[in-house]
Amino acid sequence: MKNIWVILIVAMAGIAAAHATPVTEPPVTVTGGPEFTLNPNPVTGSYFYVNLMFSEIEYPNAVIIINDVLGKAVYVQSIKSADFSAGKVRISTVDAMIQNGVYFVQVKSGDNTRTLKLAIR
Repeated sequence: MKNIWVILIVAMAGIAAAHATPVTEPPVTVTGGPEFTLNPNPVTGSYFYVNLMFSEIEYPNAVIIINDVLGKAVYVQSIKSADFSAGKVRISTVDAMIQNGVYFVQVKSGDNTRTLKLAIR
C-alpha cells in the first residue's frame, strides 16, 4: 500500500509539472551607449548637471535629449568640446522650459543611446 502512495504522489507531481506555467528568465537589460549620471536627481532647484563619463573621441557628436513621459522630445542640446573638458553639462530647467514631473534624459551619439530617468520637483 505504501508503494502505491509513493507512485501516486510521484505521478501527480509529474502531471503538475507538465501543466505548470514555464518559468522564464527576466528580460536582459542591454547596457551600452555613453555613460552619464544626473545630479541632483530629483531636481529641487532650477538646474541640474549631466555628468559625462565618456570622451568626445568615444562618442563624437553626442546630444542630450530630454523626453517627457509620452516620449516627446522637449529639449535637445549638443554636447560641445568645452562640456567634455568640464566633464559635465549644466541644464537650466527654466531655459529648457521643463516643469515639475518625470522626464527621460538620453545621451545619444549615432546608434548609441543611454537613457536615465529624471524627476523635477
